[in-house]
Amino acid sequence: MRPPPSGRVRYNAEDFGFIVGFPDGEILLAEPSAALVLRPEVNREELEPYLLKSWSVPAGFHLRTPALMWLELTRGCDFACPHCYIGGGPRRPAELPSSRWYELLEEMASMGVWGVAFTGGEPTLHPDFADLVRHARRLDLLVGVATHGMNVTEELLAGLPRDGVIISVSIDDLHVRRPGARDVETSPRAAILLAKEMGFLTNVMTNTHRGNIGRLGELMDWAEANGVSVRSVPFSPIGRGKSRPELENTVEDVDAAAEFWVRECAWEHEYHRSAGLCVGAIFNYGLTLSYMTRRCSSARFLGYIAADGTLYPCTMCASEELFPAGSVRERPFAELWRGDWEIRRYSWDNFEETCEGCPINSDEYYCSARCPAMSHARHGTLFNCGASGFEIASTVRRTSLLRERLPLLALSTGPNPGEGSPRP
Repeated sequence: MRPPPSGRVRYNAEDFGFIVGFPDGEILLAEPSAALVLRPEVNREELEPYLLKSWSVPAGFHLRTPALMWLELTRGCDFACPHCYIGGGPRRPAELPSSRWYELLEEMASMGVWGVAFTGGEPTLHPDFADLVRHARRLDLLVGVATHGMNVTEELLAGLPRDGVIISVSIDDLHVRRPGARDVETSPRAAILLAKEMGFLTNVMTNTHRGNIGRLGELMDWAEANGVSVRSVPFSPIGRGKSRPELENTVEDVDAAAEFWVRECAWEHEYHRSAGLCVGAIFNYGLTLSYMTRRCSSARFLGYIAADGTLYPCTMCASEELFPAGSVRERPFAELWRGDWEIRRYSWDNFEETCEGCPINSDEYYCSARCPAMSHARHGTLFNCGASGFEIASTVRRTSLLRERLPLLALSTGPNPGEGSPRP
């Protein structure tokens, strides 16, 4: 395991008070009076008396500064995988010049963004990828890299800073090389092991689907044995996935998927204890904030900038081209983020009629399917159910398993806000 995390405490002033991130990965909300003690070296005990105890969440709630931003450096990719949410392969028309990406990183750092995730397409194909990672770290932005791993070489990694960077590689048995793309000798697993050997935090991104449901246990065995965290999402009919509905899991897969998810959850929790505050830990807190506020974290806690400069609420909205806030090509990022944004007018209340009678429509469960983008992908409307029958049944089963096998972890994971997080 890595040594205990070190670094400064990150905090931003918000309308309710402060959001505070500790080097060990704990994220808390504090009252305005916490200004009396907040500083980069503040400890948990000093902050304790100032934690936010209750909160009346206003309409249109959003953080004045997003904690995390996804940056699609290019939609260009040398693969054409059937599950790609953004349809990677061809570049977008008129992608942002490198000079604007450098400026954007500076704008984000100056307004207090904590972390950025470089994605695509395939981000390593961007000609200034390595220097953009270095620039982000010079600005003290935490960095995640979402890659298929096939272009991850010792030479590439040698030019990247280790501290504050996590390399996430897709392993889901769905990689399809585009015709004419150059052959490479590496593999996703080899890329992860190389990155780990060279001192990086590492993570497996996996898309669970009908084809790999029987191999997920082996993937967890490998990840645990090699000290690599795992983050999974179920195959969804979004992006290129709309043309491959046969890959989506069915209710027959519920038990296998739930067993995998409980192992994934327990292992990720253990991994983050040593990893500290990183892009993955920040993303996870967005789910907690979503549950607390009864609103998706998209456009409130995080956002997504497409390679052409369009600011979207999240990856799913970018896929469906929903709720664009404008372009960073023409306006500063902070101005767009802090402006009026249609999606912020909506909350889980907009799904009330749709969710009536659903088995996971209760505080016992965390349902991520109250999602306008997934509703749009499945039904062409904004406030229908974004879940499949598999996802509903899987939520019931995995919640039951988590509470049965990992009761202490269940208190701070899933639908329950973590310690120090206020009830709305």
